[in-house]
Amino acid sequence: MDFVDMKRRSNLTRKILVAAALTALLVFMLKSSTTTSISTKFAQHEPGVTHVLVTGGAGYIGSHAVLRLLKDSYRVTIVDNLSRGNMGAVKVLQELYPEPGRLQFIYADLGDAAAVNKIFSENAFDAVMHFAAVAYVGESTAEPLRYYHNITSNTLLLVKAMAAHGVKTLIYSST
Repeated sequence: MDFVDMKRRSNLTRKILVAAALTALLVFMLKSSTTTSISTKFAQHEPGVTHVLVTGGAGYIGSHAVLRLLKDSYRVTIVDNLSRGNMGAVKVLQELYPEPGRLQFIYADLGDAAAVNKIFSENAFDAVMHFAAVAYVGESTAEPLRYYHNITSNTLLLVKAMAAHGVKTLIYSST
């Protein structure tokens, strides 16, 4: 390796470090500027505004429920792990209702108790509509424990978080 190759490598390393630092700075600025003002709307109860958590809100039934809620001026938080949901549906809803404080999407798995509790700690929900489930007959007979866990255990975690945070209204759609 000669001097020119070493100089090129050090320049490349320097450029990579600068790009990483700028990316980190941009992410920090975006998170601290927009999320703080928007998330406070979701974190506080507001007179005349009902905040509904819709689990499975990126799925077919969930996204239609979200659309109806938004049309009726509800504040909506979608929680979905996108295992069956479609991020395209969420993006359409965000384009239809771009106003800050109306709709937020949180990528999370309801089987993760820490994530569920964090979601409830950071938001002031008035109600929950629970559509997060898997619903394929053939698959359910091939993987019954996975289905049991998804439908029963995850719902129990959700209900425990609701109780811990004083959310008393649940609409449960079981397949």
